[in-house]
Amino acid sequence: MKSERSPGLYGLKNSNRDFTDAFYWGKNQFNSSFPTALCCYMRDRHHPAVFVSSNGKGTSISNIGFDKIFGSKKSNGGLQFDFEDTFEPYREHVNDALAKIDLIVKDANTGAPLAPIEIKLTVLPDDGTSSLNESEYGSEIVVRSPTTRYIALGIAHRVSQKGRARIRELLEPVCGDIGSDWESVRAMRSCRKGIFDAMEVLEAEFHKLQKPLLLQPIWKTIGKKPILAKNCLDIFAWSDFALLRMILDMCHPRMAESPDKISRPQRAILRMARFLYEFSLGGKVYQNRIYDGMTYGNLGDKEFAISGLRTRKYMRCERLKKPIITKDEIKNIVLGGGQKFLSPERRFDAILFFTKELFDE
Repeated sequence: MKSERSPGLYGLKNSNRDFTDAFYWGKNQFNSSFPTALCCYMRDRHHPAVFVSSNGKGTSISNIGFDKIFGSKKSNGGLQFDFEDTFEPYREHVNDALAKIDLIVKDANTGAPLAPIEIKLTVLPDDGTSSLNESEYGSEIVVRSPTTRYIALGIAHRVSQKGRARIRELLEPVCGDIGSDWESVRAMRSCRKGIFDAMEVLEAEFHKLQKPLLLQPIWKTIGKKPILAKNCLDIFAWSDFALLRMILDMCHPRMAESPDKISRPQRAILRMARFLYEFSLGGKVYQNRIYDGMTYGNLGDKEFAISGLRTRKYMRCERLKKPIITKDEIKNIVLGGGQKFLSPERRFDAILFFTKELFDE
């Protein structure tokens, strides 16, 4: 039985991770479990997250409560937090394996899945904005393919039959004749603008179906120094349609910059368009041929990265400048000496930075 002094994280009473085991404090686990605990902590203190949402023409900033993010009004103790899991309600839309996402929130009593969440723990400022005025700081976001898959899956799951027919009406003129050429750079270069334009209309028409999908916790330092700012932690929540809007914004300029290449953001939109078009035809999709086949020379699990110079446009608000949680509160989130289990990467540049006597004359 866990004691009150056992290593743990705030609010994560029910989880598929055992925080009394040092393994679950590794970098890959901590980067999603600590942000979830931060959400639970902010929730109990009645601090909403900052919500980046689509308004059909662009994006807006507002507040959103964690009840809406978690999909339940139950207390943290009434919820189950399962990491690296699949959101089973989406399985009806795919013919192959359903991708895992960072966190699935479930009802602790029934096991019913409530919300799929992707988590991106990001530093503020990033390298590109650290030399600027504090009001111009931004954080880089690296988006993985599960994020864009879940954007498409979420849309498919929430549209009505009438909405599905409308998706087909929008996409068939630009997708109907592609056939087996989806993997061809040459073929897709010639039709991508029409696809991007159709997806712009789709985003505008269906944006009211949006739900929170990506949680972006920020941790703020004093410039590039490895020192936490006094107000150092906060949560930004992006809706699936706000992410779609951001990716679309990155597509058109890149056609002019690199006309012969399909960029990673463009690939993300082409993949989503194919997914939604095939969904509109038959209701179920083979994902693997989309996400394994449509590479266009861009390999790896990363869909794309967007620097702080770009993300700050969408995230700009007072809480980006002054996060709501102070560094003194971290001891209320990391519990029972759990910090002793942390084992940061031993990077050579970090060792040189901290071993200053190596360079004494």
